[in-house]
Amino acid sequence: MQNFNYQCIDQNGRNVTGQMLAPDETALEERLKANGLWLVDAQAEKVAPKKSSATARGLRIGNDAGRRELIDFCTLMSFQLRVGVTMVTALEIAAADCPNARFRATVAEVKQLVESGEPLADAMARFPRTFAGNITSLIRAAESSGTVPEAFLELKRYLEWQEQIISDIRQATIYPAIVLLVVCLFVLVLFTFVVPRFVSLLSVAKVELPLITRLVFAASDLAKATWWMWFALILGAPMILGFLKRRSQRFAMAYDRLKFKLPVFGELNHMLVVARFAHNLAVLYRSGIPVISAISLCRDLVGSALVSTALGEVVQRVEAGDPISEALRRHEVFPPLLIRMVTMGERTGNLDTSLENVSGYYNVVIPRRIKKVFSIMEPALILSLVGIVGTVALAIFLPIISLMGALR
Repeated sequence: MQNFNYQCIDQNGRNVTGQMLAPDETALEERLKANGLWLVDAQAEKVAPKKSSATARGLRIGNDAGRRELIDFCTLMSFQLRVGVTMVTALEIAAADCPNARFRATVAEVKQLVESGEPLADAMARFPRTFAGNITSLIRAAESSGTVPEAFLELKRYLEWQEQIISDIRQATIYPAIVLLVVCLFVLVLFTFVVPRFVSLLSVAKVELPLITRLVFAASDLAKATWWMWFALILGAPMILGFLKRRSQRFAMAYDRLKFKLPVFGELNHMLVVARFAHNLAVLYRSGIPVISAISLCRDLVGSALVSTALGEVVQRVEAGDPISEALRRHEVFPPLLIRMVTMGERTGNLDTSLENVSGYYNVVIPRRIKKVFSIMEPALILSLVGIVGTVALAIFLPIISLMGALR
């Protein structure tokens, strides 16, 4: 796609100049002729892919548009296009309706590109931090099949599914996370500031200390000397892990293997990844995207290096002629339920429905499992706090009682 500075003549013989995006000069001439203009001269300038202002500043995905704003955008676009509103007008109305200034500017730029003749999918692909790869691929397939309103409706359902899953997880984890944070801060303050005062007191009294008291005082000395290291580790560990996962594919895969084998949370992490893969593949396949391309797109959407690598090998097997179910069966990361449902979908020709059934099953199981796990964690954290406080109190009061007995 090139940007042409053109000069032409209108029906009244007046000179008209302007700019327009077109694949080549022939396409430019046809578009101008459709508007009642005759091309005289055209100068082409190659257009560099545009980036939104947010992208230029290096902001992360979701800063231009949150999931809720994308849901509202897809809902409005689907409604407008179904009632016959033109694409340019629909984008103009959607931009005016956006409360987020960055997202509004992005939609306005998309509208200008579409108005100049660029396909909607290509215009949206210029803003990858706002419109992810699965969104643009789905819109591109819908443009070729003439089902853009249905594609926006499908995107709305998909984004609402994501929002519901994240909302369930957040609702179940917020209270235990707060309790865990309070426990950690309390323990840090207790062993850094409170216990050392009793250490000084009992050292002056020269009382023989029980084993439990010596252990607590040793833990206090360690916490007092290294508290800054623990604090830095808590803050820096997520950034270090993220850096290593981006730099080393081997480390990212090893990290995912460890994450999937955790005693309680490993199964939850695994189910979330499988549900995300099944739902994404169902949405893309139902929208008319070839199954190999759909699986390739899912590699960037599952959020797991281990599963992404496995899907790369699945794509190669399917390209070689293997059924999808057989290609999936070669990798332990894909559970038997998913493989059985994919096999059934291949036999009946309803692969998208079978995949939706898998994601629907996990949609029911995951929230229940999360609530069950964290309902056990809440009393466990409280009991841990009581145990820590009781141990410290016992370690302090035993020498004091011994000292009082000696004085008597």
